[in-house]
Amino acid sequence: MTGDQPFILLRARVRDNREPFSAWFRSQHLREVAKIPGIASVHWGETREGTMLGIYCFEDARSMQGAFGSAEAAYARGMWAGWSSKLDEFSVEMQFALTPPTMTLSFN
Repeated sequence: MTGDQPFILLRARVRDNREPFSAWFRSQHLREVAKIPGIASVHWGETREGTMLGIYCFEDARSMQGAFGSAEAAYARGMWAGWSSKLDEFSVEMQFALTPPTMTLSFN
């Protein structure tokens, strides 16, 4: 992961019975996310409180934009349906560099 490489940080924690969720997240969800076009790498972690962390790095900003409309991304999002009512925490943050606007100067 480089300083200008865009990524998504996902946080999710279930209310009860953490182990089945943790196992699903690591063995199924992350595998499906890795199939999304434009994903360069997938990393994960877990906090002491049981919040699962997913870090999904993209090749570049252009691939990040295209990835969201892919069938693979739709499938990965759909996998959450079975867990949504059991979550205490769920957040998704996107991190990417903004290109400064082009400035036009005019001298009379």
